[in-house]
Amino acid sequence: MNPQSFCIQIVAGRHNARCIHIFLVAAAVLLMVSGIGAAQTYAPGEPVIIPGAEIPGWGQVDQVFARFGRPAASMTRVPAVLILHGSGGVDGRGAFYAGALQKAGIATLEISMFEFGGRPKAGPQATMPHASAALGWLGAQPGVDGTRLGVMGFSWGGVMTVLLSSELVQERLGKDVPRPVAFAPLYPVCTALARSVKNPERACYNTQTRMSASPMLITVGTNDDYEEGKHPCDALISMWPAAAREQATVHYIEGATHAFDYQKAGGRYYDPLSHAGRGGMVSIVPSPKDADDTRKAVVSFFVKHLKP
Repeated sequence: MNPQSFCIQIVAGRHNARCIHIFLVAAAVLLMVSGIGAAQTYAPGEPVIIPGAEIPGWGQVDQVFARFGRPAASMTRVPAVLILHGSGGVDGRGAFYAGALQKAGIATLEISMFEFGGRPKAGPQATMPHASAALGWLGAQPGVDGTRLGVMGFSWGGVMTVLLSSELVQERLGKDVPRPVAFAPLYPVCTALARSVKNPERACYNTQTRMSASPMLITVGTNDDYEEGKHPCDALISMWPAAAREQATVHYIEGATHAFDYQKAGGRYYDPLSHAGRGGMVSIVPSPKDADDTRKAVVSFFVKHLKP
C-alpha cells in the first residue's frame, strides 16, 4: 500500500468544498482528513484485551483490542452487539451507534481489527478470527446473554456482518462460538460480495447458499461509489434461500454516498476496490440527518430482535 498524492475535495456537508493536496493510502476506504495517525474515537466503555482465535485456512490473531460498554445501572444479563469497523479502522462511527445502543439497554463491543492503511489484502476472511474471538468472549461474560447477540459493521465490517449470517461461516468459527441472531450491515459493498460468493477461489464461495433465516437490516446509499446501480443489494439477496430472503430488509437512502454516517469531514479518494472492483475515485459526503435516521433504525432493529 504505497501512499499517493491526490488533489481532493474536503467536504463538510453536501455543499461548500475546497481542494487540497494530501497523501493517501491507495487501498484505504476512509479518509482521515483530520490527519493520518490522529487519535481515534472509540465506543463508550472500558478497554479490554480479548484472547485471540484461529480459523484454519483463514488465519489467526493473538489478541484483540476492544471497547466494551454496558447499559448504565443494568443488573441483569443483557444482549450485546459486536461492532466491526471499516477499512479505515476505528474512526468514530462505532461510537456514534454504541452510545445509543447502550442507552437502549444493549451492551456493545467494538473491536479493532487493523489500523488506518492496514486493510488485509487477503480479504475479510483474514479478520474473521477477530470476530470469532470477540463473539466467544461476549458469550462468556456473566453479564451478557450469549443467546441474544447481534452484529453490525461498516463497509469492510459490513461485508463481514453479512458473511457472519451464513451457516457456512458460522461453522468455520467453531462450535463453541455463539451464533448471533440479528445483523445490521451498513453499505456492505453488495456488488463485489455478490461476485465473490460465486467465485470458487474466494473464501466466501457458496456462503449465499446457507444464509441463515436471521433478521438482517442492510443500509446503503444510492450514490455509493463502491456499488453498481442504485439498488445493488437486490441481486445479492436474490441468491439466498427463501427463508433468509424473507428476513432481509434493505434500506436504500436516496442520494447518500458510501459512509454517509461518517463522523468527520468527508472527501474524495482513490480505492482500487471501488466501482464494482474496477477502481476509481470515491466520494464521501457526511449526511447528519441520514446518519441520525439510520442510527434510530438500527437501534430499533436490535431492540426488536434482541429484546433488552
